[in-house]
Amino acid sequence: MKDYSGPLRADFSWDMLDRKTQARFAREVMLFNQVHDRAIMPLVASRWGMKAMTALAIDEWMGSSPVYNARNRYLHGISGDGVDVIMKGFQLDIGAPHMWLKFHYDYRSHDQGFFWLTSCGAYNGVRAMTGGDPASETQICVDMEDPTFDATVMAVNRGARCSPIYRPPHTGDVPAAGPCRWEVSIADRVGVVEQNEFTEIVRGTRAGQFMFSRPAPRGDGLPDYSGPFKRDFRLEDLDTAMLATQLKEFALDVHLLQRASYLSLHKHYGKSAASELIAEHCAAMAPVYHTRLRRLFAIEGDGMDSMLKLLQLDHHFVPEYVKTGVEILDENHGRFWIEDCEAIEDGESSGILTGLWRGETLGLEQIVRSANPRASVTPSAARGPARFSYDITIDPDATPAAISPMAELVGMHGLLELDLSEHIYTYPD
Repeated sequence: MKDYSGPLRADFSWDMLDRKTQARFAREVMLFNQVHDRAIMPLVASRWGMKAMTALAIDEWMGSSPVYNARNRYLHGISGDGVDVIMKGFQLDIGAPHMWLKFHYDYRSHDQGFFWLTSCGAYNGVRAMTGGDPASETQICVDMEDPTFDATVMAVNRGARCSPIYRPPHTGDVPAAGPCRWEVSIADRVGVVEQNEFTEIVRGTRAGQFMFSRPAPRGDGLPDYSGPFKRDFRLEDLDTAMLATQLKEFALDVHLLQRASYLSLHKHYGKSAASELIAEHCAAMAPVYHTRLRRLFAIEGDGMDSMLKLLQLDHHFVPEYVKTGVEILDENHGRFWIEDCEAIEDGESSGILTGLWRGETLGLEQIVRSANPRASVTPSAARGPARFSYDITIDPDATPAAISPMAELVGMHGLLELDLSEHIYTYPD
């Protein structure tokens, strides 16, 4: 399937997509971590202040990136502890979405290398929103990056560190070569960067330990990334079977990031505060990622079929880890359900899934209303294989639900418009 413009298929799976569409969808899922961050961070800052936002960013990245970094290395059979392995990790990291962050690499030796960004969507957004405010640039490019970059590289080698050659805030114009350049080095270090308290919690979850099914390679690309480091690596380099697994892995990585985020919220502000954020978080995210999914998959309209298609493509319902089903009952009624799966028994503080296991539908309803503002969601009696079932109803006479004002903020400064149809890799030396 090149897109999902045809009829709704109850048996639809991400594996049905053709190679080119899977690669683009995988880049979209990488980008959705930025959608998550741009939605939740302002919500936290508005309640508890800018320092709380910085602390949450550190907790979510340090709590999840060492876990999914190890997962991706295991998936690809990547062994070793050198800078080349660290750089492969960056290339497969949802924190560095391809094209939104334009990374470039210079691998020198096992113990040294450099990377730099010719463009950074996250930095560009902060710079545009704040008019180049040095304090805001320091917050994202220093306060957040220093501990989280080190946590990521130390997942490969405890002696590794990232050191800035230059980075924001810039006193004048952004350098022509891009906003930042970093050295990655490995040495006998004095002292150890403190491990985040949530890392082992996330690692020990069923999501952290989950293994996807592995279809046999098809012979049309790299069966994995265990070979030499490629400075111009693209997802299209991978065998179709590996690409299909990588796509699902990226979705699980976003889940792990959100899990660390909600664990932090739960600890510092309480269970009720974390739960209250879920609906607002979803309302801010869904209009943005739905717009991008509609464009990629040629999904038009706000009928029941379109809503259910978007749920089948929603990265929050990670295939295999979360088992879902859909059914159209009539023009204005449909059903979405979740079957027995690892996600159901995987504890609390797991992001938007948390409320579903308690019979709460606000997060799911916000996602559905992003597809049709006259839709509503109610829990229904589970039938057949379903453990949790939800009826979706369109009321043509209902007053449309208002779009969250946060959604506009989330989609600003290029995030809605970014073209991910290709990974264009120009390499300035």
